[in-house]
Amino acid sequence: MDTETVFKSYVKKKDYAGGITREEVLADRDISKIWKLSSNENALGPSPLAQQAIINSLQDIHEYKFRDDHLLKNAICETYPHLTPENIVTANSGIETLELITRAFLSPGLECIISHPTFVAYESMIENEGSKVVNVPLNSDDYTLNVDAILKAVTKNTRLVFITNPNNPTGTYTGKKDIDFLIDNLPEDVIVVYDEVYFHFVDAPDYPRAYDYIKEKKNVIGIHSFSKAYGLAGIRLGYGISTPQIISYIENIKRPFIINTLSMVAGIAALKDKEHLKQTVDLIRTEKKWLYTEFDALDITYWPSQTNFIFIAPNIKDFTTQMLSEGIMVRPCDKFGAPNGIRITIGTHEANRALIATIHKTYSYA
Repeated sequence: MDTETVFKSYVKKKDYAGGITREEVLADRDISKIWKLSSNENALGPSPLAQQAIINSLQDIHEYKFRDDHLLKNAICETYPHLTPENIVTANSGIETLELITRAFLSPGLECIISHPTFVAYESMIENEGSKVVNVPLNSDDYTLNVDAILKAVTKNTRLVFITNPNNPTGTYTGKKDIDFLIDNLPEDVIVVYDEVYFHFVDAPDYPRAYDYIKEKKNVIGIHSFSKAYGLAGIRLGYGISTPQIISYIENIKRPFIINTLSMVAGIAALKDKEHLKQTVDLIRTEKKWLYTEFDALDITYWPSQTNFIFIAPNIKDFTTQMLSEGIMVRPCDKFGAPNGIRITIGTHEANRALIATIHKTYSYA
């Protein structure tokens, strides 16, 4: 086969890979206990209601049980009454929602703006549609968006601007004043992809939500996930919100039966479990403050976070390797565009105490 003729020349090997698993860590290390603080998973696990919904539906997995996703959309609308089903497109994870968007709006010759350090998967999605990635780095001091630089980078070929707010991996956010200015000054044919998958953990009073702009019929698509606050990372469920016009167009390219039975029932049940969500958010806010105090005592640089993780810059050589040797899994951020940064998921108090104890031990040998 002549691959130059058959294969698309702009499709590249994906540079993004998820964090290593517990099994991979245990495979070549003699460790009795693993603390996984590397993938921003829910420290409390999934909602008990979601678990029971999955168990109750196992007997139905031989059927195409749901004709479409209207029950999930209705559950989302019950949780967030400002939305209607026409505002929502569902998918198997936030990442697949992003892929639907890039497939819908990108083609060879177009450009997309992203801001490093940020979520790695954006780049491969953009490039696999033949479009160009334009990187406008975050402000280096506080990791907020450089709004003026983004606007200057816009050309006649710009189609999408990716905003991750709060940002992954830094946990920082850009406030409403700057986001307002950016969106108000973009050309009408540019769409903002507003990745807000960590919004449940935000307590900043000036944090803007995607719907603030969607209700004004701005060209904004909000990205949501069930993987973080709802604890369903392994289920792979997410959705996008936007104007009915934009959502209708994205729906045209979505295949039928995209959401499987177990994901559907788990997502609906998780949305109903308000107590589990509250416990999750309360835990993160309490443990975040405790970790700040410990990092201050250790003189470790960190950035205040609006998420369920904290971005640090430890002055310890081979920090990730040393943590792994003690069973602590954290995420190096070189692939995100932050070679000196480490992302640490906020865990249970027991997990966080193990992290701090290991850092103390590492410091004693530094």
